[in-house]
Amino acid sequence: MSSQIEVQTESMLDPRGDFRRKPASLAPRLPNLQGRNILLFDNTQLTTQLVRFGPFFRWLSDYLQTEHGATCTFGSQNLLKGAKEDLPKLADQISGSGVDGVVIALCNAGITQPTSLFVAELEQRGVPCVQICTDQGYSLAGITASNYAPGLPIVVVEPATGDKETFGKAQAIAIAPEIISGLTSSPAVLLERFRMRFSSEALHIAKDGKIDLPAVSTAATNTQGKATIKIDPGQFAERLYEALCASDMCDGLPVITPTENRVAAMLRYTDLEPDHALVNEIPPSGATITMRTLAVNAVMAGCRPEYFPILVAAMQAVADPDYRIFQGAITSHPGGNAIVVSGPLAEELGIQSGYGCLGPGYRANATIGRAINLTIMNGARAIPGKSDLGVFGSPAEFTYCFAESEKNNPWRPLHTDLYGPETTSVTVNKCEGPHNVLDPRGGPEELLRTIAATAATPGGNNLVYLGQILVMLNPGQARMIAEAGWSKRDVKEFLFETARHPVELASRQSRTTFPPYYLKLEQVPVMRSPDDVILVVCGGYGGHAMVGIPWGFSKAVSRPITLKDGSPLRTIKGPLR
Repeated sequence: MSSQIEVQTESMLDPRGDFRRKPASLAPRLPNLQGRNILLFDNTQLTTQLVRFGPFFRWLSDYLQTEHGATCTFGSQNLLKGAKEDLPKLADQISGSGVDGVVIALCNAGITQPTSLFVAELEQRGVPCVQICTDQGYSLAGITASNYAPGLPIVVVEPATGDKETFGKAQAIAIAPEIISGLTSSPAVLLERFRMRFSSEALHIAKDGKIDLPAVSTAATNTQGKATIKIDPGQFAERLYEALCASDMCDGLPVITPTENRVAAMLRYTDLEPDHALVNEIPPSGATITMRTLAVNAVMAGCRPEYFPILVAAMQAVADPDYRIFQGAITSHPGGNAIVVSGPLAEELGIQSGYGCLGPGYRANATIGRAINLTIMNGARAIPGKSDLGVFGSPAEFTYCFAESEKNNPWRPLHTDLYGPETTSVTVNKCEGPHNVLDPRGGPEELLRTIAATAATPGGNNLVYLGQILVMLNPGQARMIAEAGWSKRDVKEFLFETARHPVELASRQSRTTFPPYYLKLEQVPVMRSPDDVILVVCGGYGGHAMVGIPWGFSKAVSRPITLKDGSPLRTIKGPLR
């Protein structure tokens, strides 16, 4: 005799952060376009990077004026390079200019997100808008709008074809009815249309931030008057894994369930309050990443509670405006968030600095790096293939964490340079996964020239955007260079002078981020100064060094590991609260 028994599982906490921002309601729409002033706003993608769409607005203007009696004006501004805080000011200018509606293009790749945020600001000011996207911007625009301006009309334009004179004409005429509908349909109709396109939820999220997990069933067998219940513990993990993957709340790997007890255990390793905001607002979700959000994702990633102070410092670094995480979370570039832990706590916590420190096998390295990436992905809703625009992605986006060697370091390590010998530091740099450099078996100069050549690969982002190079020397190489009389500063200056591109190659690129005099040189640097070299000693002994080539839109940020009062945290022997 047997019967089915339903086993209830604990709820898990939501890993996506606190949604504190109130979304903008759509502006009232126009009854028609007759006599209306419609601003066609070019975010610079129509006329620069995507030159095939250059005449697109000209054809759209002709159509709106001829067929619907609208008056079209034109505006343009690069929304990618400015600060996020500049968008409300620009929205104020446009809403006060007397325009009746705005059509903005072209939302492609990384420029999509600031454009979506800008459109939300306009809608909030009572200006009806339509956002035109390519396929590469459509999903990101939808997820951003879901949180900032639900119902926003988003129109997809197909790639331009045809001869030089008619590029964009067919596309403009084809999507014009949808643009007109976006400016004239009621907000209720637009909201329903939007929900059909972008709404999906595989897990039930309660108002208290808890997620109900699927229950599992097990069989109870009565044998000789004794009830035997067989439970497969893998069912819990498997069903949680399936549900989280379906809800875009994991990185594709199995997770630990973030129950209240596990999250509370993590939070005991900080003296900051659970609701303390680490990142006030992170697009495209607009969520606030709190200490609790970080703890939830840390549990999911498999971190021990004692790792939490490292995670807090790393997320404080990520939150710095110079790091530009609001762009870094969704960029098409295959960069990870490289986390370098330097100082006495690294050894205490078992963060590997020696052999294999960039690879598998070390729980601290693997889970700390994974927790930061999970927090960014879940908090921002930077979903690969949807709102994360990574063309290929990278293994570095799973985890990218290691410690700097202090015992086998001939120079002062990072934490000593930054904060003193007793304070552990965390440095985060947005860069590609490490490029291997095979030691040429020469002296210091031969090795450093090979490293410089790797740092100046023509395919790196630093051909266009200056950035900070992460250089990892193994202990044997560092000792060899130091014993030859080279200081750490000597190495940085040599790499700055040597890691360069020929001016013929550089001049073919858009170098607007470069000092003008760079293009007058025969060889163009890939960084701003020697200080852009982050030099770290790590790894085992052998014939290899490593180079992390930067994304280039952000700066590396360092933070000390401290208590709430600012004093250094010198040991983690137990909970802090």
